[in-house]
Amino acid sequence: MADDVPSGSEIAAQGWCPECDCEHVLPVGGAGRLAVELMAEFESLGRLDYTVEEEDADPGLAFAELFPGERGHMFGVLECEDGNGDPVVLRAFSSLHGGVRTIGGWVPPVLKDEVFDPLYRPAEKEIKRLTREMLELEPGSDSHRKLTAQRKQISSELMPRIHDLYELTNFREETRSLRNAFFGQGGLPGGTGDCCAPKLLNHAALNGLRPKGLAEFYWGGPHPTGNRQAGRFYSACAEKCQPIMGFMLCGSGS
Repeated sequence: MADDVPSGSEIAAQGWCPECDCEHVLPVGGAGRLAVELMAEFESLGRLDYTVEEEDADPGLAFAELFPGERGHMFGVLECEDGNGDPVVLRAFSSLHGGVRTIGGWVPPVLKDEVFDPLYRPAEKEIKRLTREMLELEPGSDSHRKLTAQRKQISSELMPRIHDLYELTNFREETRSLRNAFFGQGGLPGGTGDCCAPKLLNHAALNGLRPKGLAEFYWGGPHPTGNRQAGRFYSACAEKCQPIMGFMLCGSGS
């Protein structure tokens, strides 16, 4: 359980907006408390399909399946209000193990499955095939290096094609491609747009909700890099999220 719950005034997401010539900022607000409640639910249920009864639960969405070995993922909660001022709570997860992208009760991905799957699944299948073949070869051998290069080429060609399909909407009801909404240095990192913050904000903007607070936390085994611990809160990442937060938060009043 979390022992470092951020205060409501702490910054959860921020980004520079060239249109407004200022930095838009979203605090944690009441989302920290809501995130702690979600963690308690995780400990009680041990699965993500909380909208169904236990007998109807999908075994593949149990934490034992989603977090094999030392895997873990980021989760987020967005505190919102609708046009009548009534509270609305949104939940999201970053891309999960096994390619799970859409689960009832959770905000859907920015790029819908019907667009993503026809492009990504064939490439994923080929990458997995190459990986299996590589495991049977001596590391560093000519054949191993050849397959490694093929796998890398498939991945490097796939990501730009996927990025070109992403569209983000902000709270001014403006829509931009992911590339045009990204105000960072260099090219788009892989996975941009798939983290919790952009998924939550995009969904809120599309549905006429105003964000009031955001909280993101890590759940699962220790992150391989050692910089993520279960139950700990983290602000929107600087590499993938901060460069699009300026556009996404524009018009939110932050």
